[in-house]
Amino acid sequence: MSLPESFGDLRSILPPWETTSAPLSLQQQLRAALADALSIDGEEVRQDRRTGERVYIFRGQLRLPVEGAYEQISARLRPLGFTPLLQREEDEIAVVAIPGELPESRLSAPAWVHLLLLLVTLVTTTVMGAALSGMPPRAVWDALRTGNAHTLRATLRDGLPFSLTLLTILGVHEMGHYVAARMHGVKVTLPFFIPLPLSGSLGTLGAVIFIRSPLMNRRALFDVGISGPLAGLVVALPLYVIGLGQPPSVGLPEIWLQLGIRRISNPPLLDFLASFVTDTPNLDRFVFYSHPMALAAWFGVLLTALNLLPLGQFDGGHVAYALLGKRAWPLAWATFIGLVLLGLQGFWMAWLLWALMGFFTGLRHPPPYDDLLPLGKVRTAIGIGTALLFLLMFTPAPFYSP
Repeated sequence: MSLPESFGDLRSILPPWETTSAPLSLQQQLRAALADALSIDGEEVRQDRRTGERVYIFRGQLRLPVEGAYEQISARLRPLGFTPLLQREEDEIAVVAIPGELPESRLSAPAWVHLLLLLVTLVTTTVMGAALSGMPPRAVWDALRTGNAHTLRATLRDGLPFSLTLLTILGVHEMGHYVAARMHGVKVTLPFFIPLPLSGSLGTLGAVIFIRSPLMNRRALFDVGISGPLAGLVVALPLYVIGLGQPPSVGLPEIWLQLGIRRISNPPLLDFLASFVTDTPNLDRFVFYSHPMALAAWFGVLLTALNLLPLGQFDGGHVAYALLGKRAWPLAWATFIGLVLLGLQGFWMAWLLWALMGFFTGLRHPPPYDDLLPLGKVRTAIGIGTALLFLLMFTPAPFYSP
């Protein structure tokens, strides 16, 4: 999952404003700079009561080709000290001139911090991978403290297949975001892996990158949002099939008994792939008791599906806005309500957590600076295909205990 920093739509990023008079000379300069780019049919000046900065809004019909229009308008306004937002408002185009340059986050960390978090997460996921094979986590931590070589060897034997599979999927997912962001000239951090040394967990909360400069248009928003899930799936699906072909090594550890979990729910996509490896009539239970690689890949697919939810700053939220624009906002609300209902109905209580995460990151996904540049047929087709893929990976109740 990536965490971008960008402006929202005009009504969400600008209030509270007060209409006010403005220095005519500056307003005239802006109007003159836009004269051959926009047939100005209306203009407005607003003032932020908190900062006192004036924002100039010009509405009309675009006189430039949409392709490259933002760059040309930006070149006209930059010498005047303004950055433009291009948005479509019903049958008009709005150019919003915001004082200052493009915002940029200073968030960064030295390479050793990323490496240290990765190594710690490798330890915690290996411990939990061993726990999934029946070894109590407390015994593993005691072995680490006392240096019990026999237990440590057993931990590595049973836990590494799980941890390496899961971290590979998470790492490739985040590097997909990273590469796509760099291709669009977006500044971005390396992945931060998040360890979770908590019994009953996967040993990690996943990984995240932080986008330090804005995603300028829908194409960048789409590419950065969709590249992570697709890259992760390219790794997760083959590892799932390979894991199912390994000798079963997972029993029914006490950790799952304590959580009341006896089986996992296999989504249609994984059922289809498993049919090439096994003909077992009880596939949900088979996957749960199978090799740790298969189980880790199953979790990787589950996390990918969660990231593709069309909510807030989730990857699916980026993709949904790139495809649908502001029509993605009611879809986000519908998804939020659906997750709350699934959680309250007892399908999986964690749906409530994901709903809250989507709510607090903003159900109204902010438009990019250039909200006019069309996505294009190829990206639209990939987006629709990914939406169908999401439906094949989604399951209302990932865990159950019949």
